[in-house]
Amino acid sequence: MAVEKMLMMNVIGRIEDVDSVLADIILSEKVELVSAQSQIEANNFVFKLKDENIDKAIDLNYITEFEKDNIYENELKRASELKEMLDIKSDYLKGLSKKKFNQINDNDRFNKIYDKVKNCYDKLNKNKLKLEEIDNIYKSFCKISNIDIDMEDLGNLNYFDFKFGILSKEDRIKLKKNYENILAVIFHTGTSDEGEVYLVLYPCNIEEEMGRILRSLNFKELMVPDEYTNTPKSVEDTLAETKINLEKDIVILEKDLQKHKETYSEDIGFIYNNLKIKERIEELKIYMSKSNKYFYLSGWIGIKDKDYIVDMLSQYKDLLIIFETEGGTTPPTRLKNLKIFKPFEMLVKMYGTPSYDELDPTPFLSLSYMFLFGAMFGDLGQGLVLILGGIFLARKNKMFGGLLSRLGFSSMIFGGLYGAVFGFEDIIPALLIRPFENINTVLAAAVFIGIILILISYIYGLINSAKRKDMEDGLFGKEGVAGLLFYITLLLLIGGKLINKTILSMWIGILIIIICIVAMVFKMPLTHLIKGKRPLHCEDISGYYIESVFSIIETLLSMLSGTVSFIRVGAFALTHVGLFIAFETIGEMIGTTSGNIIVLIIGNIIIIGLEGLIVFIQGLRLQYYELFSRYYKGEGREFKSVKINGGEII
Repeated sequence: MAVEKMLMMNVIGRIEDVDSVLADIILSEKVELVSAQSQIEANNFVFKLKDENIDKAIDLNYITEFEKDNIYENELKRASELKEMLDIKSDYLKGLSKKKFNQINDNDRFNKIYDKVKNCYDKLNKNKLKLEEIDNIYKSFCKISNIDIDMEDLGNLNYFDFKFGILSKEDRIKLKKNYENILAVIFHTGTSDEGEVYLVLYPCNIEEEMGRILRSLNFKELMVPDEYTNTPKSVEDTLAETKINLEKDIVILEKDLQKHKETYSEDIGFIYNNLKIKERIEELKIYMSKSNKYFYLSGWIGIKDKDYIVDMLSQYKDLLIIFETEGGTTPPTRLKNLKIFKPFEMLVKMYGTPSYDELDPTPFLSLSYMFLFGAMFGDLGQGLVLILGGIFLARKNKMFGGLLSRLGFSSMIFGGLYGAVFGFEDIIPALLIRPFENINTVLAAAVFIGIILILISYIYGLINSAKRKDMEDGLFGKEGVAGLLFYITLLLLIGGKLINKTILSMWIGILIIIICIVAMVFKMPLTHLIKGKRPLHCEDISGYYIESVFSIIETLLSMLSGTVSFIRVGAFALTHVGLFIAFETIGEMIGTTSGNIIVLIIGNIIIIGLEGLIVFIQGLRLQYYELFSRYYKGEGREFKSVKINGGEII
């Protein structure tokens, strides 16, 4: 439940092993590469000089960058085509590539597979297009099959041209009204599902004008190609036979393609995987350097992965691995949390990734957020709905589905404490309290819970300051020791007044507050004084103190407003009950049992959807503004291991 410790790994190996080493690193998904050139220039490629390492040290003087090689692009494109042509899904194990990567690709075999599949696929598509074209022509001739005219005779007319087409009922009426104005002979030749079929004969020299007239009548021209010369009925029979033959050919080609898929799927999967890895290798070489004999690689790994990486790379002869805890740059952040807390990492990263020298806030956020959500949205039945919704959503978004399920579980726990089931409070007894019957207690408890959470956030802040070795903010900052004492003293003084009892003497309290204010105002010079640094101020003195005074006012206001802000937890617990009472009242006013049930169902849907979303946002607001602002910066960089682009591998 922390930020995982990282190691900088520097690797020197033989140039001929570079592709295999990178392939292993990619498939392990445990290394984040950084620029080896930067590491070398920063003198971080330090290793013990032994006889076997002399060449490696000498070659460091002749390093250059790798040039990207695009030789695999065409092959990868062809492999992708094969995947698409055979409809091969990404369902092969990565182990296929791990096992076979170092084997030599049989390019002749790949070319033969490609040619076979491509030839079959192209024939199939050509036949499908031909069938579609023939089918359209066939449908046209079916509509005019009762005409006993040879199509060749129509096509041989010297001074006339013709068109077959369909008119709707409305357009037929329009044609009849204007028939005497149209310089053409129009024959009704039949009826179809789309309308009435006509043959239009017109002089060749009015082709353009006739086209405009027919378009104005919404004349739907039938496709009747010139190459068909017999009677429409004869052409229809010929086309029907052609269709049957094409359909038979398509079935045979589809079977051949399926046979190719069964025969070559594994080979294509292997080839595609290897090419994807090789493409990724070429992309990642930009991070590496090389000399005449050796390659130089640098990257971050988790400290727990060290043995795995060493064992993985031990197969390579004359390979040198150097591990460092620092590496000259700030390590990336990889979170390590229990499964129950894992979905809440999403909320942490929305605010920012923890710095490497910062506590991971995920466990604290997880527990406190579940507590706050459950307190505001406590209901056994509605919580169960959230759990079921989370299980369903987890199929598409595992993190959000898991988050929703955990919030639903918290809602069910508080539902049992409140005695609420789908809004009803008379079904089961309350194990702790009924919010609507104890309003003052609920609101006071909410503020008390807020105080506890704020105090915990101060402790987190102190630990983070210690990890960063930040004395200025850790001792004298508004979120440091001075700020914590200031807050506790205020709580004791105000709390004593509220209960009419002296918890802390007023004079002692005022003295502590004054000391804390002085410490916060003079935090920079005090820190420099303790450390022996000079000058005591690093900026304009007057500007520094003006800013410090206003910062004290802002701190006081934020402490008070932040504490009172948690009263919304109790307010939403009451609103949750009140909203259901409103729907219950509306249901009773309808006067029928069925109407009442429908209103209550709709009410629960609205409460789960709308109020659930509002409570989710309010809980997040309390985390981000009232807690995170006191201890969490989130200025880190997330660890991103190298892998196949998009994780795509079949």
